[in-house]
Formats: sequence, C-alpha cells, structure tokens
Amino acid sequence: MEAVAEDGTIEAVSVIDAPAFAVGVQWHPEYWAETDKPSNQIFSAFGDAVRDYAAGKLAATRTKQIA
Repeated sequence: MEAVAEDGTIEAVSVIDAPAFAVGVQWHPEYWAETDKPSNQIFSAFGDAVRDYAAGKLAATRTKQIA
C-alpha cells in the first residue's frame, strides 16, 4: 500500500519485487500529469517502463532474426 486517503480508502498500491511496472492508483494520473507532481511522476515512470519493455521486445526480435 503506497497511499491512503483520510477516510481509509486505499489510493495507491504497488507490487514489491515485480518484474515489471506494477502500480495501481485510484485516479487518472494522465489527466493531472501537467499540474500535479505525483501524477506526473507516476505517468512518467509508466512511460519509461513502456519504452524499456518495447526496447527489450525489439532486441529479442532482432536476436531471433539473426540466429
């Protein structure tokens, strides 16, 4: 659990030792990325994870083509 509202509602969770990006939030960080620093950080981290994943898939595809 990463964040809890004043009323006890769980607002954010993450998966410890997840092999990939694993964060869940109770709002849409993409809506607030320009005006809310935590939302921007989450949205940016997600974008980084997507790019890393895509780069890994591309590298794996190229390795299979060469072999």
